[in-house]
Amino acid sequence: MTEAIPHRASHPALDRHLTTLVADVTGVHGAVVASMDGFALAQRGGQAGTVDRLAAMTSSMLALATALGRELAIGALETLILDAERGSVLMLAVPGEPPSLLMVACDDAYVMGTVLWHARRCVRGIATAATSPD
Repeated sequence: MTEAIPHRASHPALDRHLTTLVADVTGVHGAVVASMDGFALAQRGGQAGTVDRLAAMTSSMLALATALGRELAIGALETLILDAERGSVLMLAVPGEPPSLLMVACDDAYVMGTVLWHARRCVRGIATAATSPD
């Protein structure tokens, strides 16, 4: 399921990278790209009507993780992984101006290394798309 994002126009390459991630990686059932201030920029998969809440939660979680990284002096945040009973959530910082965030929701059929590799590849693609014209 794909949901239109009313807040901001999405870049076609952003949509392509998310579509590839959700369609090609076993266990990934949804992905959201959010602005640092918690607004949804794009979504693929997942449940309709949740994109705004997921974007806001992703922004908040990564802000907390960034503060923790600063407190521990371990450097800039790259990836946050939440493991749950029936799946996992990966949250990754997307570099650029302005920076953004990628949230990937996985069911219990995922292989963490595979999802992480593809998610990082998706982040690189999103970052590149943000700096290039349509």
